[in-house]
Amino acid sequence: MLLDTVLLLLLAIGVVAFVLHPLWIARRRVAGPAWSAELLDLFAERDAILAMLRDLQLDYETGKVSDSDYRVMRQSLLTHAARLLQAIERAESSVDADIDREIEQLRELARQLDTGSTRRTVGASP
Repeated sequence: MLLDTVLLLLLAIGVVAFVLHPLWIARRRVAGPAWSAELLDLFAERDAILAMLRDLQLDYETGKVSDSDYRVMRQSLLTHAARLLQAIERAESSVDADIDREIEQLRELARQLDTGSTRRTVGASP
């Protein structure tokens, strides 16, 4: 009786683990690396700066902003945009380095697997 209960409990745990495993893997995959969120934030800020520059240009052309104010605000936005583009370039180069590192790790793993299967094949010969 106790053995039946233990076996049934182990079977239930196995079924639950089997059902939840794909959900767990998908959840980990959705999270993604931290750099992707940083890049998305930088791109969103870049888009906001571009929109501000367009709005400023429109306000200047319609006479809502004086010439001196326009020059000061435009220069400030351009300076901010330049710093932002540098930050995007740094983040992208960091991402590129991470991708290169990951590719090299995968290549090394593939080499190890290939070497291991070659050894087994050679060792299995009669």
